[in-house]
Amino acid sequence: MAEIATKQPSSAGLPNGSSRGDAEWATLLGRMLEDVSRLIELELKLLEARLGRSMIAMTDRAIAGLILLYAGVIGGSCLLAALILLLHERMAWWQCSAIAGIITLVGGLAVYAFIKGSPAHES
Repeated sequence: MAEIATKQPSSAGLPNGSSRGDAEWATLLGRMLEDVSRLIELELKLLEARLGRSMIAMTDRAIAGLILLYAGVIGGSCLLAALILLLHERMAWWQCSAIAGIITLVGGLAVYAFIKGSPAHES
């Protein structure tokens, strides 16, 4: 019978007698961690780019909303002053102001009830 000699991998040059397979696993693990860190870095850059565009769009919408709000307040004030002046031709100033205030409050409550009942604000 002939003996079959098996070759053992040599551990020369490797610390603490570790085998070549351990060194390959260490290299593989190092590359894997490097790839994961690169992937995380790229995902964070992508998120930053998306958030930047979203913040700009949100700021633009907020500015447009404020301009609309201010225009509405100024326009409403002008209409309220016109109503008071129109009513003053037939009534005293205090009565005109009271009627305009009541109309403004009722209109505000109606708009609030409409907004509160809309499907966009239901959770």
